Amino acid sequence: MKIKYFKTSDLLLETTTKLNFLFEKFHNRPILFMTSGGSAFKMLDYININNFNEKTTITVLDERFSNDPTINNFAQLTTTCFYQDSKKAGCSFIDTRVKNNEKIEELTKRFERSLKNWRRTNNNGVIIATLGIGPDGHCAGIMPYPDDLLLFKHLFEGEAWVSCYDAKNKNPYPLRVTTTITFIKQQINFALCYVAGEEKKHVLGKVFSHRFKLNEVPAKVITEIKNIELFTDSKLDKK
Repeated sequence: MKIKYFKTSDLLLETTTKLNFLFEKFHNRPILFMTSGGSAFKMLDYININNFNEKTTITVLDERFSNDPTINNFAQLTTTCFYQDSKKAGCSFIDTRVKNNEKIEELTKRFERSLKNWRRTNNNGVIIATLGIGPDGHCAGIMPYPDDLLLFKHLFEGEAWVSCYDAKNKNPYPLRVTTTITFIKQQINFALCYVAGEEKKHVLGKVFSHRFKLNEVPAKVITEIKNIELFTDSKLDKK
């Protein structure tokens, strides 16, 4: 893993510069771009759409199961200029908005089926993802379960590429549909992890500390991705 430190004022632009480099490098091959929600959406304003074409597919890394367009990640994505420009460029999308009367298990199966169909159709394709880390150590929609290792393994480390569950009081948006540890480790070809803010310094230290396990700090998965770069404005605190 490459760890790159920048001033907070430069961090977003530096991260997106590398993202654009990857899109340009692989623009002649099928690309599946998977964006995290939250602060990672800020990168979308800086993406060079000229690197995108009909070989590009776009989706989210995880989803909040909600019909509310201000909560659902893909619904929020559709409000961006990036989304409109991508449509004009001929890109395809794996849409994870909740359909009428769709159950969370049905969305989960639909999302996983779409990901597997993309991989099967594009065996030489490249999956590029942006990752973030929550203050509690969650990554994508994978919440920590420090007191229930078996449940954590069942939800996120089985054969499934996508999992759904009720995180309850672990998050303000408890109903989650997320790509799994299995998917992230096995299928993502290139990942950029964007971690900004002083409040993330402590949890970033936990990611690289041997004192914590994956079920305690799910973001430790970033240490197991082959091609990943971490962009941050915080020096590591491993205490």
